[in-house]
Amino acid sequence: MRILFLLSFFPIIMFSQSSTMTKDLNDAQKKVFLNLIREDSRVSIFSVQHQQYLDSILVILPKEAFFWQQKAMPLFKQKKYELGMMYLNKAVELDKTNHYKEYRAFIKCLFQKDYTSALNEFKELSKENENGVVMDHPYGFWMGLCYLQLNQFDLSRQFMEKAVSFGRKYNVVNPYEMFYSGVIEYETGNYSKAIEYFDISLKHYKGFADAKYYKALSLSKQNKGEEAKALFLESKEGFEKGISFNEGNSLYETFPYQVSRFTYAYSEKFFK
Repeated sequence: MRILFLLSFFPIIMFSQSSTMTKDLNDAQKKVFLNLIREDSRVSIFSVQHQQYLDSILVILPKEAFFWQQKAMPLFKQKKYELGMMYLNKAVELDKTNHYKEYRAFIKCLFQKDYTSALNEFKELSKENENGVVMDHPYGFWMGLCYLQLNQFDLSRQFMEKAVSFGRKYNVVNPYEMFYSGVIEYETGNYSKAIEYFDISLKHYKGFADAKYYKALSLSKQNKGEEAKALFLESKEGFEKGISFNEGNSLYETFPYQVSRFTYAYSEKFFK
């Protein structure tokens, strides 16, 4: 998967950037820095040793925002949110762009589930760049998710539509944006419209179990019991085959409305 590819090539990325990062260091400091990067490449990014190597690097380059973010990133993936945010805040403080600020807004949305704070961050970011993108999605997608999780469905729809419109400008249809557009319509009782969105999602992500599941719920609400039951069973089979969320960060954190084994165990009684 893409995220594993990036993690695997972290040392290569570091060596390629080292000349820029170390331009103000003397020869002895550069030697220590490169040795630390080399040694760090031999340990897991989730280990205490990795954190210790980064601490040593930051003694040499205390104002390099990248390394503060690198301390934070694996901690979020280990659900150590408070500790990770302490380091990410430092990266944001040092960063002269909005790169780490938008990453922080994303973390607050998907990882911390601090939706109001995430929205505040994205609103500030949008003032400077209305068409900003983070983690492969426009800001509107993440804002739509935040509002969805706050049950503010009209606002969620508004921002998800912005995300969809952004993709259309580049002839891109994102199955997850279609999925959440369907979820919004399902939650507001617009079952036919929800099914339309789930069908589009399924067109662009064949067999997507989550879309099939919520389409089955929508069909059930329309009293199409047999069709709903058949689709529910298809969804369950697809889920067992792994045809579910495959966004990079879904390895570490559950997305809103993402199905699980509990989802199917609990819902089975509604599709008898």
